[in-house]
Amino acid sequence: MKKMRDFLDRQTFFIATLLVVFRSTQANSPSYQVMDPLLQEEYCKNFTYGNPQGMEFYSPGHPKNYPAGIKCFRTLNADYGYFVRVDFRDSFHIEPPSNEEKCDYDYLEIRDGDQGYSPLIGKYCGNMFPPVITSSGRSLWLRFVSDGTIEYSGFKAVYHYIPNPLESLPFIPKCEFEIGGSQDFIGTANISQEQKDFAAKYSVALDCTWIIRSEQSKVIYIQFSAYELQEPNDCNFNFIEIFDGKTDEEHRKKVFCGSVAEPYTSITDVLYIRFYADGKGLASEFTGVFTSMRNIDEQGECPEGEYDCDDATCISQDLYCNNVRNCKFGWDEESCPTEASAIPLDFSASHVILILIILILIMVGMCTGMIYNLVRKLTEDKEDILASREKSLASLALAESYPDLPSPSKSRASRTTSNADCNGCYVPPPPDGGFPFASKF
Repeated sequence: MKKMRDFLDRQTFFIATLLVVFRSTQANSPSYQVMDPLLQEEYCKNFTYGNPQGMEFYSPGHPKNYPAGIKCFRTLNADYGYFVRVDFRDSFHIEPPSNEEKCDYDYLEIRDGDQGYSPLIGKYCGNMFPPVITSSGRSLWLRFVSDGTIEYSGFKAVYHYIPNPLESLPFIPKCEFEIGGSQDFIGTANISQEQKDFAAKYSVALDCTWIIRSEQSKVIYIQFSAYELQEPNDCNFNFIEIFDGKTDEEHRKKVFCGSVAEPYTSITDVLYIRFYADGKGLASEFTGVFTSMRNIDEQGECPEGEYDCDDATCISQDLYCNNVRNCKFGWDEESCPTEASAIPLDFSASHVILILIILILIMVGMCTGMIYNLVRKLTEDKEDILASREKSLASLALAESYPDLPSPSKSRASRTTSNADCNGCYVPPPPDGGFPFASKF
């Protein structure tokens, strides 16, 4: 009986320990929930717009508590030759950090640049005011996040733009491209020579972004037909990043800095492609082609005007047999008709008309030359015949004028022909008085 009680006590202690560990882990893990997008947009206006006239912005719902499960984004951009400075006033009260002193639950994130992948300045939570924050360039990227539990009153922030007295670099537009459609090509060929020369001359990084958008009901498939980094396997000098939907770390899906860049299919209808090159990596190059695709069920059918890739996706019918493998398995380029012998021409084009005129002139010249040579040949033959006839007539006239002149001897063939033509001439019998060839019966 005593052994049984000891066993039950040990089991109870073990279960209690597991419960304590589970509750402790649950308490230290952020509990996220998803807010309705329209409701989130309305709540976030306090943060994303704030008070432009007073150059202020606030946590969502301020001065009341911010809601649970919200994510708000904002970018502050100054004019050329200015910094952005942010100062927090009156109050700052966000859920305290975890036991590891990390802002894992509710926090304000600030980055030095205009994208979610820009260098991190800091994550701020608790009730301690952040320091005055000044950008190193012209932009600051901000994000406010709350988990599913425990909300606080948030904060109020004031921003303003201050001159940059050390600005010595000339102004150059941002290296950013926005594209869309059913298919298009992207790559280093889109980057202007001005951007490349600027990076090389002033020893700054070449940091370019392509924003690819498709229809809301479609996804984006991107593949890289050319990919050559000058410093492979060194992500400090050159790399390519793919972000799906947003440019923060949570939405970073791929990073390529080795020797291979794999295809990727987006989850959302917006894809960000970032190309970074610095120093020895400035000569890196890549070419990518993206295709807008529609996902369908395995038993579903593609709408009219779209081609079925036989992999539960559809692409525009215009991409069928266009010499680009837009489908993931390349079925759109299989069984394509071979090139016809006739070349399709636009007869309204000036260069086509010019070529046709030249061809017609060449044909007319060739026909004229053939007719001229034929007439000349016939004329020469006629003259030869007339000259030969006149010569024959002159020979006959000469023979009649001198009858005692002996005729020229005929050849054996001529004599044979004459005897054959002579009717009633004597023909000697065959030898031995028999049939020819000495045949007897």
